Amino acid sequence: MTFAIYFGELIFAIALAIMLLAASTVASSTAILLFCCGLVAWTLAEYITHRFVLHAIASIQHGIHHAHPQEGIDKIFWQIWLAFAVVYLTTEAPLLAGVLVAYAWYLSVHYGAHHNPSILPASLLKHHLDHHKFASRNYGVTTKLWDRVFGTMLR
Repeated sequence: MTFAIYFGELIFAIALAIMLLAASTVASSTAILLFCCGLVAWTLAEYITHRFVLHAIASIQHGIHHAHPQEGIDKIFWQIWLAFAVVYLTTEAPLLAGVLVAYAWYLSVHYGAHHNPSILPASLLKHHLDHHKFASRNYGVTTKLWDRVFGTMLR
């Protein structure tokens, strides 16, 4: 069930990103810039959500994931898709396409870290698994960038 949810969401996010890019009417140079901004925006949103929402506001629910990281996730988080809809309504399509591609990468990394570690770069796998050991460090899942910027990288 976990694989089906991760893979289904991943395929849907990439397919939607491709459709958004194909339907975009902005100049290609602007589309590329917006797409890249979407990639970066996702990584920052992922870091902020993980650090401040999941570890401070929803810490009990997220703590279950830390206690049992290999247990299957049996639901799609509708809140993320609601946020994607807001991004769609307030920005240009290429920006959302970048966000969706970065989200697909997040799904791959998080699934791999807990269910198929051999598919991940060793340093990214270690970064995430260290977070499960030391929950107040290494909040980034897809990148170490924001942990470096905000001083939460485990040394």
